[in-house]
Amino acid sequence: MLGLFMSMVSLMFLMNLMVWEVRFWFMMFMTFLCLKYLSVDVWGIMFTKHLCCDNMSGMLVVLSLWISGLMLLASSYSVKYMNNKSIFFSFLVLFLCLIVILYFLCVNIMYFYIFFEVSLVPTLMLIIGWGYQPERLQAGMYMMLYTISASLPLLISLVMLGNLYCSYSMVLIYYLNLLGLLYNVNFLWFFGIMGAFLVKLPMFSVHLWLPKAHVEAPIAGSMILAGVLLKLGGYGVLRLLSTFFLNEVIVSKVFIIICLWGGVITAIICIGQSDIKSLIAYSSVGHMGVMLAGSLSKFMWGWEGAMLMMISHGFCSSGLFCLANLMYEKLKSRSLFLCGGMINVNSVMCLWWFLFCICNMGAPPFVNLISEVMLFCSLYIYSSWLIIIILFMVFLGGLYNLIIFVNTQHGDVMGFMNSGSVNLCSEYLLLLLHFYPMLFFIMNIGYLNKILLF
Repeated sequence: MLGLFMSMVSLMFLMNLMVWEVRFWFMMFMTFLCLKYLSVDVWGIMFTKHLCCDNMSGMLVVLSLWISGLMLLASSYSVKYMNNKSIFFSFLVLFLCLIVILYFLCVNIMYFYIFFEVSLVPTLMLIIGWGYQPERLQAGMYMMLYTISASLPLLISLVMLGNLYCSYSMVLIYYLNLLGLLYNVNFLWFFGIMGAFLVKLPMFSVHLWLPKAHVEAPIAGSMILAGVLLKLGGYGVLRLLSTFFLNEVIVSKVFIIICLWGGVITAIICIGQSDIKSLIAYSSVGHMGVMLAGSLSKFMWGWEGAMLMMISHGFCSSGLFCLANLMYEKLKSRSLFLCGGMINVNSVMCLWWFLFCICNMGAPPFVNLISEVMLFCSLYIYSSWLIIIILFMVFLGGLYNLIIFVNTQHGDVMGFMNSGSVNLCSEYLLLLLHFYPMLFFIMNIGYLNKILLF
């Protein structure tokens, strides 16, 4: 384990000596290698005693590598003029990518917890070091207080459960539970284990740190938050639900109602937002709420839809933040009221805005549609009364995506806009690499049948 960690650290130092383009293409090459070799059988493969890869973790490892490479590409404009900080910035991105990958591959409970918490440190440094406004300190404090406060019960619960099973290996505990060695998982156990992941996801009512962090973070911070770090919570929920057979029925019902109703509330909040990044951040809360509700329904379609939602949301939300950043770099404003008429200024970007907005609302032919259909069907099977909340969410989701597209692309052009602004090839490449997986992943939905689910 130590040798693998040291070799990865050495690789990161070597990559810091490369130019931006070489780093980006190296990350893309690593991603395609993982796509080829991480498509393993249902039960996974053991790399070491503490590292195991199945298809659920393999998909998220590929997502992490893909988004990390796109972070370097998206940040090349805003960071390259600060030469004294650019090397440290790329080191933080690569270190965060390494931590997240080790988190997805760990089967030891304590390593699982350690990497979950260590991922906060480089994220906080990205927000504080490269944020846009002085309020980034408050945003970083919010994020640390929320996540660390909920992680202490998780540590205590994992240590006590490890002592009960006399093992800290999630694979061994899973097989022991299959053989019938089940311990009574009551109300407090469920809260202790799930609390930290619900904050990280985040579930509605513990989500206030996310919009603040997104608004103050640089483009790389927003991309890694939306594309990867929210999936730490979703992966933790799915992995520990299946490992410890958590079946607190009453708490699950309450959480499902809170998640769905929170999705409606955040969609209404999105309609009233004037900051583009804040609107996209609140939409993430609603999407992750549906994902959590589907996973807590305990149906196979709910679990597969939750995995698809995490993958599709990672690309779609990260792409929307890239579009918002490209608009901010050209206009120096993220206000919906000041960015009108962009179709007359930059018609090519209007097409990209349209594609990502309809993808965010779950329209065909994108994989977001399949994930939402799976999740909504599982929730309808769970309780037919939930169809009322689901219909509200579908309507409001289409409404706020329509609002962000119409307000930014149509209307009068402000006098301060530069009509001669040009787009770089790297910007088209950045958006294409977000768009391509969402469009073509729908051709390989059968891949989900091999995900490790119980």
